[in-house]
Order: sequence, then C-alpha cells, then structure tokens
Amino acid sequence: MSMIPGSEDLQAMAQYSQNAVLLHEKGSLRILWANNRACTLFQYSLAELRSLKAHHMSSQDERYRREDGVAWLHSAALYGSSRRQWKYQAADGTEFLTDATATVVPFKQDEVIMVEMRLIEESGQVPDSPEWVSASLERIMSHTASGVLVLDTDNQVERASPYAAGLFGFTAAGIIGQELESLGSTDPGISEEQLREPAQQPEGRVNFRMKVRVDDSNIRWLACYLENVRIETTTYRVLTMRDITDRVEAEKREEAQRTQLQYLSRYNAMGDMAMVLAHDLGQPLAASLNFLSGLKTRLNTPTPNFTQLNYGIEMVEKQLRRASDIVASAKRYVRRIESTAAEFSFPSTIEESLYFVRLRAEEEGVAVNTDLGTDELMMEGESVLIGQVIINLCMNAIDEIKRPETKVKELDIKLTEFGGLASLSIADQGRGMRAVPDEQLAAGAFSSKKDGSGIGLIISEHIAQRHGGTILFTPNQPQGTIATLSLPLKSKQEPNGAGR
Repeated sequence: MSMIPGSEDLQAMAQYSQNAVLLHEKGSLRILWANNRACTLFQYSLAELRSLKAHHMSSQDERYRREDGVAWLHSAALYGSSRRQWKYQAADGTEFLTDATATVVPFKQDEVIMVEMRLIEESGQVPDSPEWVSASLERIMSHTASGVLVLDTDNQVERASPYAAGLFGFTAAGIIGQELESLGSTDPGISEEQLREPAQQPEGRVNFRMKVRVDDSNIRWLACYLENVRIETTTYRVLTMRDITDRVEAEKREEAQRTQLQYLSRYNAMGDMAMVLAHDLGQPLAASLNFLSGLKTRLNTPTPNFTQLNYGIEMVEKQLRRASDIVASAKRYVRRIESTAAEFSFPSTIEESLYFVRLRAEEEGVAVNTDLGTDELMMEGESVLIGQVIINLCMNAIDEIKRPETKVKELDIKLTEFGGLASLSIADQGRGMRAVPDEQLAAGAFSSKKDGSGIGLIISEHIAQRHGGTILFTPNQPQGTIATLSLPLKSKQEPNGAGR
C-alpha cells in the first residue's frame, strides 16, 4: 500500500530513476519513502530508512551539519526547490558526495519534499550534464507546488511552467521572451543590477518579493528565489516563486491594527494629560488666587504688614512654580507621544509615569510605595506607550484605594527581574477580584467602576502584547488586587571574544 495517497505514479517513476530518491514529510522532514536506488546506496531497507534521523545519514564532516541540512530542506519548502551538494553516509560508514535537489511535490491532499541525489566525484565539482539538468528542470516545473521560470543571462524568460505563467497573467507560451523586470516590481531594496549580477557567479542566488498587478483592482505578491543552473557553458537563471498574497495582506492588516492601536493609545494619553492639567492645576491656581486676594486686602490697609505681604508673595510663587512643574512635565510627556520604537530604560519610564501617578495619589490621600531596585533594565519598544500602560494600571488602583471602605490607603509598586523578563507589580488592598463580575473577567477586560468600560485595560493589554509582554491580575493578600506588567528585556550582547 502506498504511504502517500495519490503518489503511485511518482513512486513508479522514481523506481526507474538512476538517481536515489527520498520523499520527506514537508512539516516534520521525516522520511516517508525511498526508491530502490536510495536503499542500495544507504544500505538500509525502506523500513529502516523511515526510522532514521538526518544525522544518522549525513557525513560527520563539519560542512554537513544537521542544522545546515534542515535549513536546506526548509528552504525548499519555502521556495519550492533548492539544490546543493551534500555528503551522505551509508550504514557501513562509507560516505558519498551527491548533487541533491529538493523539490516540493504536490499531491491530492498534501505536499512532500522530494530529494533526488546524483553521485558526483569527490573533487566537489558537479559535472556538466545537460541531459540530467534539463530533465531535472522539467521534473521541477511539472511537479513543484511553486511556479518556475527559466531565464537567460539577460533575465528573459526561456521556459515557464503553466502555473508560473498564470501567476503573471500569461500562458506558458505567451510569457516566453518577457523580461523579468517587466513582469512586476521587486522589493525596493532589490535593484535590476542585483538581479543580473549573480548570473556571473557560479553560486549566485537572491531572495526577493515581487508585486504583480493582475488587473486594475488586484495585486498579487510572490516570494521569489533566483539561482544559477549551469548547462555546459551557459548559465540559466532558475526562478521559483510562491503566491504569498494572503500572507502579505495579513501583514498589512496587522500593520493597520498596530497603527490604530498606537493612535488610540496616544489619543488616550492626550486625554489623560488633559485630565491631569484640569485636575492638578486647579489646586495651585486656586491657592494662588486666594493668596493674591489676601495680599490685595492687606495692601489696602493704612499700615500694611510687610512680613505678611512677603509671606503671601512667597506662597504665590510656590504655588505658581508647582503649576509650572506640572505643565512642564505634561509638555515633556506629550512631546514624546510621537516617539517611535527604540531602546529605553524601563525604570526611567516608570519614574516618569509615576510623576503623574503621585499627583493623583496625593490629591486622593493615597501613599505611593515604590521598590524599583538599582538595575538599569533596558528594553526595546515605544516607551511612551508603556508609560501609558503604567499610568492606566496605577490610576485604576488609586480609584479602588480611594473608596471609603478601603482601609489601607497605600499603593505598592515593585519592579523585579527574572528569566529575561522585567515585571512591574502594582498592588492595592481594595475589594479585589471578587468585585468584578465573572463575565467581565472572562472577556479579558473589565472595570469595577460604575461608569467604566474597561477600554483602558483593553488598550493596555494590546500594548503589552505588541511588546511581547503580558498583564496579569491576581489576588493580593489579605485582600485587594495585584496587576503585574511583564515585558521582555533587551538581550545582552557579549563583547567580541567573550567566552573564548
């Protein structure tokens, strides 16, 4: 019974081949089938071959490491075909060098990777064999799940699989003679010279994307792999391609979502700053007005008390300086709202955010206790968005602490590091998780406030996820809630020569 549904014809063809043929499962890369020639070369039965791993079959030479072999097969899985020299090892330890071509072969319900091996001399040079190369190209073009174009040294199409021609809106005959550059546009970083230059190099190859306009309203994106194949004295350019339109469109949707998230986050940050200015500027400005009113009254007396006048002036100056500090901090924060992703200090971002938290906490009679340690924990991302998450979590905790029934009017903030993660815990001793309905907890975003929608937490969770982090809510002891923001730290690069 065939191991792969619908593969009988291919297996029958492979049995008559003078080359060794292995079929690998595309995902796991395990061996599914081998022809008689492969069993003879490796000195194993089919059942034994199917149980082997890559390192059991490859040479012990450093040039043929398991990682390189896996990368080669993965390249074939991605681009449809890949060719290289590979030295294998038989059961008795004999090693033999091959010219191996890995090709993705479609079946009725699945795809496999067919590896065709031709023995070559130990000199490392693949003998020119027009018949073998031409036959291999025909097999690739007829069986591969990717499109295949054969180009000349001027990158004009000489041969095309029907599938490849269809990707560009041509028939297999109609695309002959077309220049590659006329079929679509390549990545901005790939120039026409770069596409032509590798043709002069024996091992020349290049990966790139192509954008093909199918019609006025539809765009097709292709992942392309261009490499050299030599036939006698002529170098042909073999271009394999896969339709990745769905993947590119998904990337665009993700980018649009990221842009929308950043807009909402910054819009939310601006709203918070407006609330800070409206709320926290009110107290020093009102106090200044009271002192100025008192000064005016005392100046109108027959014998003004200059000591009292000086005191009043000093108090006005103090309140106005406080108002100025609030405005300056808000301006610095808003100025950073349009920042882009960059390396930043997590403790510094926390301290900047806590300035606004302390203003609110002082107004509500809440003590803020912090333990941020002394380590300079660096990470990559948008610090202003992370700061917005910190402010949101702290403000939510203060709203809970200020409730009359909350006896402990303290907000505890602690920063720890473990396993490449920095975790900021924000703890209160309010009503705790029991104050939140089960259906809101299950939704992943909640608010215990009467007029709260939980949108701030939704945005905060998305920001954390975009930075590779999480927000976790757990019960505090003896009561209350701990909100923990965990984010990955920037990996530390060892200096050159370290560890040698």
